[in-house]
Amino acid sequence: MSLVGSTASSVTLSSLFLSSTDPYLSLEVEEEVSESGRTVQLDWIVGIAMMALSLACAIAYYVILSTIYKDKELSRMPSYRFMFFLGVFDIAQCFPHFVTGIFTVKQTVFYPGLAKAMGVIATPCYVAYAVLTIFLSFNRLIQLSSPTLDKYFFGGNRWMVNGFIFHIWIGMAACFWIAFMIALASPWATIRYIPNWYSWDYDYELSGSKYVQKTEMFIEVGGIFVSAFFYSLIIYRLVKTKKRFLISKSYNAEIKVLIQATVITVYCTVLNVLWHNYSWMLPLNLWSYTALNFMWILNSGVYPIIYFIVNKALRDRIGVKRSTTVMGAVSVFQHKTKMERTATPKSSSNGKIQTDG
Repeated sequence: MSLVGSTASSVTLSSLFLSSTDPYLSLEVEEEVSESGRTVQLDWIVGIAMMALSLACAIAYYVILSTIYKDKELSRMPSYRFMFFLGVFDIAQCFPHFVTGIFTVKQTVFYPGLAKAMGVIATPCYVAYAVLTIFLSFNRLIQLSSPTLDKYFFGGNRWMVNGFIFHIWIGMAACFWIAFMIALASPWATIRYIPNWYSWDYDYELSGSKYVQKTEMFIEVGGIFVSAFFYSLIIYRLVKTKKRFLISKSYNAEIKVLIQATVITVYCTVLNVLWHNYSWMLPLNLWSYTALNFMWILNSGVYPIIYFIVNKALRDRIGVKRSTTVMGAVSVFQHKTKMERTATPKSSSNGKIQTDG
């Protein structure tokens, strides 16, 4: 992901970056950048906000993922397995976002190699995230459409046993991740954080940067259209299901899936389209770059927020986990289990985790 390269000011990427590492060049650049409205106080506010938001997103994601990992019922569902690895790549992005918050406060990257390393972590993880989002939308469509195809592509109910299929899907996403890491770690391409503009940009003075950026844009923006196509088919299937079976638990579960998928897809669409085409749609100033950078950071919080809001059963599981930690590992959970055994079928069904990706 990149932003600053098309700025209307006369400040070049190289001069901006050098000002963050060479104090003798900082005065001239500061005079030019001051026209953007940046101040020392704003550096602190934005930097601390970046650190706080990235840390909050990582903690929220960790709570959700630890619940999925420790729950046998959830961990054998393909959609939740995909979500788990989405979370791994999302949490990994929180680290460079936190570090760039420090860069913003101090207005330096300390060492050029450190700035390059943050780009090697952040962008490849987001690319892998985008690829897994496509796989997840395909998984949801297949699960809803055909048990036979679900078994063929994802192993069906034999998900835990048929781990080879799972490794293929995750392996394909990992190939994109590794390829981008190698490309950005090479001396021919770099994306790095620019503290003066609170955002990221490729170093287009390197011959390979433009090719890496174009490939990234193709995957991220193109993936949105692929996912949108799959979700359109999901909506069509849900409409047919409602007409045929009216309202059922399965239908309601898929509606929850659709709500989550719609919110996440819309957010990613806005982020990816604006990020790669901001010069057409937004004013080229500090505030546009800052807003888009915060959108990227908040992207790591969208999944846990939506899953926590929509999935009542997941909230209950987290609540039970917290209660057993405080009151003992036996009393609360076992009491709830006994109540569920004596509950009516209608009420006991509420305790099940819905199969929402």
